[in-house]
Amino acid sequence: MSTCSSERTFTITGELLDLHFPPGSTIMAMQHAADLWLVRADFVFEFPRPTMPNVVYIGGFQCKPAKQLPTDLEDFVQSSGEHGVVIMSLGTLISALPKETTKMIAAAFAELPQKVIWKYPGEAPSTLGNNTLLVKWFPQNDLLGHPKTRAFVSHGGTNGLYEAIYHGVPVLGLPLLFDQFDNVLRLKARGAACVLEVATLTKNQFLEALKELLENPTYRNNIKRLSRLHRDKPLSGLDSAIFWIEFVLRHKGAPHLRTEAYAMPWYAYYSIDVAALLFVIIAAILWISVCVLKLLYCKIFNRKDKQE
Repeated sequence: MSTCSSERTFTITGELLDLHFPPGSTIMAMQHAADLWLVRADFVFEFPRPTMPNVVYIGGFQCKPAKQLPTDLEDFVQSSGEHGVVIMSLGTLISALPKETTKMIAAAFAELPQKVIWKYPGEAPSTLGNNTLLVKWFPQNDLLGHPKTRAFVSHGGTNGLYEAIYHGVPVLGLPLLFDQFDNVLRLKARGAACVLEVATLTKNQFLEALKELLENPTYRNNIKRLSRLHRDKPLSGLDSAIFWIEFVLRHKGAPHLRTEAYAMPWYAYYSIDVAALLFVIIAAILWISVCVLKLLYCKIFNRKDKQE
């Protein structure tokens, strides 16, 4: 981020704080005083880590059962027969890949027996096959939940991957920026995704990875297992968020769940004072021991000298 952009961001943040919060409020102080943290994460996707009681995980809160597709999309999906469809989306930040990469991906799609629905707002690549439908937008959640969807080619955005987990669709990851690399690698570690690097991508790499995803049942079995784990909970992510927000409102806060570690001085937080005390005690014991040994040594040798 540029310096000007950073300064502008800080200015806007300061203006919002002055407008809506008491004088002297800071983002850091508000974070430390928060009664509740709603974290968009689920441990079927994240790796386990210790957290405080006031942290509530609501990963996949936006996921929901699939709705009926628009007529034109439904007709296209049904025309795929037993082979099913592959869908591809790169999210909203990156509208399209470089032209040559796009042509290569289109040529690889053309060799598949599956139909392909590709969210692509640009000009159609010259290598586009008859089995591929380009659209500027599609209902991603509804397509992922369709029984004929076989694979999801994704940039690795968090929302899209949680929807893929929710509906049990294996993923071919093409991470581009931000947290997308970490996202797709976590899913790959669970055996539910393949990952390729866009910078060095070739047609054969893309086609082989996609065929591996479509033909090897291990990927679908693993993502289905993650889907069962993700859904098997007493409350959905959204219902859990609603419950805990209302809990805080009913009880006028939840200080009994909040850690006071933020209020501790740094030396106490890192137990420097405890370590220093233990060091002093150990040093004192060693010093006393050395003094006693020296005293005993002197007495023993003095006695021997007198006897001689």
